[in-house]
Amino acid sequence: MNLWSVSFSYRLGLGFHALNNEGADGSNLMQPRRIDIGDKTYDGISGEIVRRQILENFATLCASKKMELLPMSAGLHPDRGPLGIRAAAKLIGGNMPLTNNNLYASVRKAIALCPLLDIGGFLAAWKDQKDNDYKAEGAYIRENCADFKDVQPVKRDSCFDVAWLISEEPLNSTVTQHSAYRATFDLNSRYAQTMRSNIYAGVIRAELHRIGTDDNWYLQSNGNRPVERLAITEEQQCQRQVTLLEAISNFIASPTGAKVAAWAPHVFLTEGAIIMSSARTAPFVSPIQVTLGNKENPIERRDYKRTCESFGDEKHTWVKTFDNAAELLTKSEELAQKLLGGSNGAKAAAQTQS
Repeated sequence: MNLWSVSFSYRLGLGFHALNNEGADGSNLMQPRRIDIGDKTYDGISGEIVRRQILENFATLCASKKMELLPMSAGLHPDRGPLGIRAAAKLIGGNMPLTNNNLYASVRKAIALCPLLDIGGFLAAWKDQKDNDYKAEGAYIRENCADFKDVQPVKRDSCFDVAWLISEEPLNSTVTQHSAYRATFDLNSRYAQTMRSNIYAGVIRAELHRIGTDDNWYLQSNGNRPVERLAITEEQQCQRQVTLLEAISNFIASPTGAKVAAWAPHVFLTEGAIIMSSARTAPFVSPIQVTLGNKENPIERRDYKRTCESFGDEKHTWVKTFDNAAELLTKSEELAQKLLGGSNGAKAAAQTQS
C-alpha cells in the first residue's frame, strides 16, 4: 500500500484585493483578517476561505469529469455531511430510520457515493438538526433522506489541511476605496472599505492515501470478516486523488476569495514547491520563518525551495518547484502522472479523465 501524500509551499503576490474581508464590525464596514505580533500587524487570509475555494474547484472538476456528487454536496450545503449520511441510509434501508445500528454502514455508503464528502470531511452532530428548520431543502429531505433517531455524533476529518496565508511584510499603510462624497482619509467612515496589497506565504497538505477509506471500517463486519478499509475501488480512489491535486493547483494558479466580483486581485507573483511522497506524510515547509524574539522583523522569508528540494530522492519522494502559474500547472500534471502510474487502477482512471 502506497502512503501517497502531497504538500504545496507557495508565495502569492496579490495587489489591491479584498480576498480576506471576511468579518464585520457591526456596520457595513468589512474588516480584513489581521495578525498582531508584538507591535507589528500582518495581513492574513484565513485557511477557511482558502479551503472553501479548493472545495469549489473540486466540485467543478467533479462535474466536468462526470464524477457524481450527492446534491447537497454539489451545492456545498453547510449540512451536506449529515444530509448525505441520511441519503445513504435511505438507499441502504428504504424507509428504515437512521440509528446507531446502521450509522457506520451509512457513513461508509456516503463516502463511496460522494467524492466531496470523502475528501472534505464533515461533522454530523444530529441533536441540533431538525427537519422543520429546513425550508428550501424540505422536498429533497422528504424524498431522499431517512429519518434519524437517537444517533450518536460522527465525524470525518478532512483529507487536506490548509494554513493561513500570511503576509511577509507588516501592514504599514491601509489602502481604501471609499464613497466619493466622503473625506479621503476618514478611515472611520462606514462607507470606507479596506483593500490590501502584499506577498503572502501559504502551505497546503493533502493525505491522498486517506481518500476513499472508511475511518470506521474496524467497527463493521461482512459476515465473520471485517469490511475492507477502502470503501471504493482503487480506480475511483486514484481519480479522486488526481482531482484533489488539480483543485489545489487551480486555487494557487488562480486565487480567489471574498469580494472578487469587482475586487479581484492583481496577481503579480506565483511561485513555490510541491512535495509528493508515496511512503510518508509529505513534509510541511513554510516559505516564512517566525521569530517572536525579533521585535523588528518577527516574520522573515526563508530559502524554502532549497529545503523542499532536499527531501527529493526520486524513489519515494519527488519535488517540483515553479516560478509562475504555468509552471505550477505543468509540474502538478507531472506529479499526477506519478499517482496514475503508481496505482493499480491507473489505466481506468486515465480513461475516465480523458
